[in-house]
Amino acid sequence: MKLKQVVTISLITLLFLSPVFFQSCDDKHNTVPTALFTISPSYASVDSTIVFDASEVRDIEDPSEELEVRWDWESDSVFDTEFTTNKITEHIFLVGGTYYITLEVRDTKGLTKRKTDFLRVAYKNRAPHANFVVNPESGYLQDIFILDASSCSDAEDDNNSLKVRWDFEGDGTWDTEFSTEKIAEHQYTSSGDYDIQLEVVDSKGLTDINSFTLVVGGTNQEPEAPQNVFPANDNNTVTTRCLLEWTCNDPDSDELVFDVYFGSSDNPPKVASDISGFSYLCLPLEFTSDYFWKIVAKDPYEHIVASEVWSFTTHTPVNEMSVMTDPRDGKKYKTVIINDRVWLAQNLNVGTMIHASTGGDMSDGYQRDNNKTEKYCYANKAENCDIYGGLYQWDEAMGHSENINAEGICPPGWHIPNVGEWRDLMLYYKEDLGVPAGDNLVWGSKSGFEMLFSGYLIFAERKFYDSRQAAYVWSSNINPGTGLNHLSMIRSIFNDKPEFQEDTSQRRNGLPVRCVRND
Repeated sequence: MKLKQVVTISLITLLFLSPVFFQSCDDKHNTVPTALFTISPSYASVDSTIVFDASEVRDIEDPSEELEVRWDWESDSVFDTEFTTNKITEHIFLVGGTYYITLEVRDTKGLTKRKTDFLRVAYKNRAPHANFVVNPESGYLQDIFILDASSCSDAEDDNNSLKVRWDFEGDGTWDTEFSTEKIAEHQYTSSGDYDIQLEVVDSKGLTDINSFTLVVGGTNQEPEAPQNVFPANDNNTVTTRCLLEWTCNDPDSDELVFDVYFGSSDNPPKVASDISGFSYLCLPLEFTSDYFWKIVAKDPYEHIVASEVWSFTTHTPVNEMSVMTDPRDGKKYKTVIINDRVWLAQNLNVGTMIHASTGGDMSDGYQRDNNKTEKYCYANKAENCDIYGGLYQWDEAMGHSENINAEGICPPGWHIPNVGEWRDLMLYYKEDLGVPAGDNLVWGSKSGFEMLFSGYLIFAERKFYDSRQAAYVWSSNINPGTGLNHLSMIRSIFNDKPEFQEDTSQRRNGLPVRCVRND
């Protein structure tokens, strides 16, 4: 009884599983289709219609008409068509080159097969592109115009193989033969508007033309003589702040440059060439002295026009002045006596210039305690030390001492002024004389002190600031605030706020130095 039941269950199980088993056998034996296609024509050119025929695809199990195909025209793994039973299609390539075309065929069971073949597509010759520039874009009869067609281009040919020719007047007559030389020069003999024509031709004979309308004026005129000068001619109350200004007109609005002649003789020497502005800042002048100057204007057409020679006289100082010689290097400095104290009337300019970023013993810009005096010059230009004096870090200025009244880098018998000495100087003007100290001590005043707007160096940034805007000088005092001995006391005055101010500065910054005699 039990055996009969087991046999019955086994037959039932076999009957149930047999469809699955036989279906699995059928799937296992399904073969992949075969991918075949032809290309016609086998060699084409740009814009040609190309026929791709996959009619020969086949499969053992499925009829051909049930197979589906799709196409990838560049074999970039991105198919450009969807699956379809249509086996023939067309395609046009817009750019020449070698293309690898992939066909994928799929049977009704989802099995696929790919085939790749290549097709060479010839480039279709396209016309070149004509382009050129003219320099200058307008001008005069004196001008030699440069015509540059170097920017001509062609999709197939190299620029060097393209040939160009020119019609300079735009009269329909070509003035040059075709040539691979792309740059031409031309000078016109009559004023007028000229429609310049350029024609470019490629290796297959295709051409392109471009044009540019050039306006050629008559003869360029020379500039007028410089005038409207400051200081005014024959002025005898001019300050020692040397700033020369003038105006100059050009009838053709040319860009002008100027040569400056300046000195103490009535035939002044040239001190600056080809400056583009209408002003010139020179070295501080001497008091009670005669000066002469003239300006020569020049335009791009070699016109040179000189002004007359002007003159002026500087004013006389109200304080006694003298000259001292620094025994260390022989430099001479003006001195001035104010309230019975003898001060240098110039910023100190002693030592060897180093670059604020790369100079010094460690090439990092620091002025170190190395038994030699080092200085910065504004904007890292040596000529600025001749005008403004040197710029020094506080420790360098103090000779790497923190003693108040230290001689520092001052000449023997002189020292770095302390805060009290600076205050006494300010109060002498403000309280004893009843006048603003700033107005009477800055460069150009009659005191003789000549505080220059020399600017300063922010060392942390390695940048210079405030030239012609502000004057700064060190004192020998460290900031008295607790924990602030990295700051030192300074005096400053600003061009637009002519009053001295007491302030602090990082000891690493570069500031000018004034000295006072040990009386």
